Order: sequence, then structure tokens, then C-alpha cells
Amino acid sequence: MKEITIICNPAAGSGRAQKKWNNFQSELENSDVNYRVFFTAKPQHATKLTLSAIENGSKRIVSFGGDGTLNEIIQGILINKLYPSNEIELVVLGAGSSNDFEKIFPKKQWIEKINSLQTRFIDLIKLDYLDFNGANSSHYCINNSSIGIISDAGDRFNKLGGLFKLIKKVSVDAAALIAGIQTIASFKPITVNIKVEGSIKTMTSLSNITFYKNPYVAGGMYYNKSVKKDDGKFSVAIVESNSRLPLFRLIPSLYKGTALDKEGVSYMECESIELTTERSLIIETDGEIIGKPPVKYSIINKGIKVVV
Repeated sequence: MKEITIICNPAAGSGRAQKKWNNFQSELENSDVNYRVFFTAKPQHATKLTLSAIENGSKRIVSFGGDGTLNEIIQGILINKLYPSNEIELVVLGAGSSNDFEKIFPKKQWIEKINSLQTRFIDLIKLDYLDFNGANSSHYCINNSSIGIISDAGDRFNKLGGLFKLIKKVSVDAAALIAGIQTIASFKPITVNIKVEGSIKTMTSLSNITFYKNPYVAGGMYYNKSVKKDDGKFSVAIVESNSRLPLFRLIPSLYKGTALDKEGVSYMECESIELTTERSLIIETDGEIIGKPPVKYSIINKGIKVVV
């Protein structure tokens, strides 16, 4: 097998990825895997390392970190100018806190996966939106993207400090729950215009909207309905409420996978959707805060090759 490029984020999982890497490196050294490893040192570094690896001829890229590391690597694969994205093989070794992407595939030992010749093409979601400077920008999503309570809670989760930072290190679910409760307590419903396949709908009490290819969200939370990995569509979960109490009641259902069955929650599937909001909001994508609406979500059918 040709040389494999491993991009490792030792800070993933509140630093636990470093220990996981040390253990996995011992396995690699006792195997016949031909590899090079590069370590991330700052935000967006994984994207630059991916581009550099591809420029040097690598066509099998390994993400060793969390979903955030994976997200950055996806950007590098999609924006590279040398090879079509479907010629690059992506190996995902989840060493972060929640590793939502790995949950949609059968479990394998890491050393077995990194050597696997079995691949499949899966869809990506493309976002066209405004960055925080007001410039048009694009981003690619492999798991999910949210606007509303989940995006605000995700921003709060990423910024947790003090005691909350310690809680996050011990339990991702507990930290996510705290961030969610704090966000709901202060969040106000928004008015949005949604355009789907030429039809425009106005919602005056939107609390959250999530676009997803992966039903697993932020650790132990998940949706009980989802499109397939490669069917050319994405799922949309919409929460509308003028009261905080129903939103608090939704939290347990997210952990049980029954949120889509609750009053005020609706579900649909589509190939593209456009969204504008009455006030400035943030867009969260695969755990990263990337920009603000207006935003267009569109599907890239079988846009990336994943080793399984």
C-alpha cells in the first residue's frame, strides 16, 4: 500500500487523543503500515496539512481526532485543486469526545480500518453563507449543521471555562446538557423565511433548525429519522415554540431519539434549502461556528470516498 498520511489532533477529546495516539502508534510500529504523521497545533491547521499532503501526492488521508478535526480535513479534500475529491480516500479514526461520524458505520479495530481496501462514497452538504466579515463563503458538512438553540449552545459549549471545562473533560454529555439549558433559558424565537424547491415558507417562532446526514448529534443525542448516507438528500429537523418549557422538555427526547415525534417538531427531506433570518444568528457546522445567514444548503451526492 502507498504511504498513508495521518493528521493527528492531540488536543482532541480535551487532550485524551494524545494518549490514544501513543497507544496506536505502538500498534503502527509493529505493523507494515507505511505512514507519515502530522500534528495539528492550532485551529484550521488540519485543513492546511491536508492540502499539503495532497500536494505531495498522498491519496489516503487519516483523520485522528474528533469531529472537528474531521471537519477541517474535509475542507482540505474538497478545496484542493490537484485531484477530484472522489479520488482521495478518507479514513476516520475517532479519538475525540463524541466521534459522531464513526457511529454510522460498523465498528472496526483502527489498525484494520487503516489497512482496509473497502470504501464507499457518501454525500456531503455544501453551505453557501456569509462569514463574520460579511463576505460570501462556502463550507462542507459531513455530519450536521444547526441554526438556533443548538448553534448557540454549541458556541457556549466550545467556550466553557472554569468548572464547566472540567465537567466537559469528564463528560461531554453533561457539559452539552449544561450548555443547552443555559442557552434555552435566554433564547428568543426567531422569524425565518425558508425556500425549498421554489416554495417559500415563513416561520415566526423558530427555535432551532438542523440539517443533517448523520442522525447523531453532540455525543449521546440523536434523531430517529434520517436519510441514507448516499441518497442525494439531507434531513431537516425544525423546532418551533414560543415557550421555553416545551424546549426544556425536548432535551430528554433528544437522548432517547424521540424528539421528532414531539409537538412543535417537524421533519422533511430535500436536496437544497435557502434560509434568511430577521436577526443575526450563527451557523454551527460539525461542531464549528462558521458564519451567519442568509445561507443555502445543497447536497453533493457521493461527494467523498470513505474507507470503512
